[in-house]
Amino acid sequence: MRATWSGMISFGLVNIPVKLFAAARDQDIRFHQLHKEDSGRVKYAKVCKACGNELNQEDIVKGYEYKKNQYVTLTDEELDKIDLPTAKTIGITSFIDAAEIDPIDFEKAYYIAPDENGERAYVLLREALKKTNKVGIGKVALHNREDLAAVRLSGNAMVLETLHYADELAQPDQLGLPSAATEVPGSELDLAEVLINHMATEFDLSAFHDDYEQALKDLINKKIEGEEVTAPPEPQPTNVIDIMAALKASLAEAEKEPVSTRKSA
Repeated sequence: MRATWSGMISFGLVNIPVKLFAAARDQDIRFHQLHKEDSGRVKYAKVCKACGNELNQEDIVKGYEYKKNQYVTLTDEELDKIDLPTAKTIGITSFIDAAEIDPIDFEKAYYIAPDENGERAYVLLREALKKTNKVGIGKVALHNREDLAAVRLSGNAMVLETLHYADELAQPDQLGLPSAATEVPGSELDLAEVLINHMATEFDLSAFHDDYEQALKDLINKKIEGEEVTAPPEPQPTNVIDIMAALKASLAEAEKEPVSTRKSA
């Protein structure tokens, strides 16, 4: 695997040379853009608005508009010289309980591996996190921005999770959610609790698969074979007066299959 970043993790006066590796890879099916009339591939040309010429990549530089139509240009080499400690160091400034982080805060995950001469200090931090059951919080500069980050354990590896800043998150009070005072019949709530407990299993990530990808492949094969493509039926919301009946029917279905043999997906 190719590292996406290399530098140091620091906590206190301890510096650990490490590399970051993307923890997940994109497996999505890719589409090309085609001309509807003749199925020719669409080309996206980079054209200068000033002279009208088509440009090659080496002709293009990054520019920041500081006044109307006034730009300052920056090279990649200059951007690499930004005077920011987090450009080369994941500086852990505090340790918290993992439960304090809402999963909605997480953005992207990277595996942390020790770099040259970093194995012993890597193990030190890993085992200390394990013993204290804590998560390290700090910042790191990745992809031309500074991210808030959490350093946590995943099995025998340390993982860096970039986090959203507070002002990047939508606020639930703007969504028109039902209030906490909204009442539901106790009989319905009791039956919903029974159903949830009956459906409870151990989480097994390997049991989940991308059904959309397979459905997309099936659709593509139908098109190749000249078959008609039809839309599936739309799911309908449960009518309020039918909620109890739906819960009872759901529980009856769940009870047909023992929990020990039920798959997560």
